[in-house]
Amino acid sequence: MTDSTPVPVDGVDLERGARLLRAHVDKITWLDRSPFLGATAAAPGMPPIAAPPWPQPEPGERPGAAPVPGAAPVPGAAPDPGGRRVAVAFAPEHGPGARRWTAAAGLPLLAAGPAVTAQAADKIEALALFRAAGVDVPGHLVVPADGRDAAAAYWRPQWEAAVVQRRENNLTGRGTRLARDVRELRACLDAWPGHALRVARYLDGLPLTAGGCVLAGRVLVSAVSHQLVGVPCLTPHWGAHCGNQLLGPSDLPPGAHTRVREAARRVGEELRARGFRGVFGLDLLLTAPPSPGAPGRVVAVEINPRFQTVVSLTQQLERDAGLLPALGAHVLAFRGPGDVPVRTAAAPPRPLSQLVVHAPDDGPAAALPPSGRYRLGAGGRLTGPLPPPATGSLASLAPDEALVWAQTVPGRPVRAGDELLLVQLPGRVAPLRHGNAPALLPHARAWLTALTGPAPHPPPRPPAPRRPPGEPVR
Repeated sequence: MTDSTPVPVDGVDLERGARLLRAHVDKITWLDRSPFLGATAAAPGMPPIAAPPWPQPEPGERPGAAPVPGAAPVPGAAPDPGGRRVAVAFAPEHGPGARRWTAAAGLPLLAAGPAVTAQAADKIEALALFRAAGVDVPGHLVVPADGRDAAAAYWRPQWEAAVVQRRENNLTGRGTRLARDVRELRACLDAWPGHALRVARYLDGLPLTAGGCVLAGRVLVSAVSHQLVGVPCLTPHWGAHCGNQLLGPSDLPPGAHTRVREAARRVGEELRARGFRGVFGLDLLLTAPPSPGAPGRVVAVEINPRFQTVVSLTQQLERDAGLLPALGAHVLAFRGPGDVPVRTAAAPPRPLSQLVVHAPDDGPAAALPPSGRYRLGAGGRLTGPLPPPATGSLASLAPDEALVWAQTVPGRPVRAGDELLLVQLPGRVAPLRHGNAPALLPHARAWLTALTGPAPHPPPRPPAPRRPPGEPVR
């Protein structure tokens, strides 16, 4: 964000929302392989948020798909006949793990119904939802799973390139590829036999994310971010999510920020009409203007009917605006009254960013820094982990600091493209540039080199207290 222009954010007043939560919920259990998102959701007055140890996923998957042998319950959990303890998962639709775990723990899992979730997550079925919402999409066609023609039948010569996607929800970016000619399209078809594929026209544009929360009576639209996709120094996959940086109205051409938020609202309203509740995300493109002074198109790419990694950043803006963080709004969508009072607030701009570091190839996960706060000094000297920020929030990070979250265990087998680290920073990490694979700014590159290189220096120990003369050494 480049100036002091306020950022519009929808939400529930923090004090009132926290009071509503406490009236219905005693404790929220956040289920994901890393507590990074739950950490930014903690706010004054809210019920406590627990993040119990969660089984590491199989290579290439998030924990929702991980087997949970025995589905061990929450340690020390007592019966909760009143149902005032609840659970929320990052991606509950992605496999049976979250539902098995919560069932064994006796916790209700607050998640939208499987049918509407599956439709929204499906790269082909979602097209009907976009049409109903009146939101623009790239030109496209569908390749059937069986009885396909030759690849040339699905190539459009007026397209400079095509984006090929498997219809199944894929959280790692392996289900999205770029085809620049018929030969590369044929390779995609050969790699995914028996799968219906969406083939869409590649558009030059700025990748964006927007989203919010679907309540019973209204859709809340949160902050907009620039999505980093397919950055070569962070991932081996063209379509992989590599991070986000928050944007304000002044970071985009006039009116674009409002049009992006309106597209998210329309999609959210269509989800609401179909029975969806809770947090969702929308990936979009702001296309290059066709001529000087003309507005670019706002084009929807896909729906994520779940939490997105960027929520860990947008929750800071919600807190800044005096609003309940998204995790709390998600709980209210299921446990709150049907007429939750909401408002649009103005948050001060914050140039918060995050980077996602992926495994470059198959093999054991490298030895990477453990989760914690780190400081990057002169010459790339990395110090940490340090004590948590004073207020426990991203807003407390100094310009030379970052929060690092481990996404796997060193030595564990991983596949190329599996997430290794999430790095949250208090500044911009890449220029606002159309297309995939933006170059990282020098400061972000320095962080990446420091985190993936030699082990960090431990923080200095406080000096030992001096012993009075004659005092024995214990």
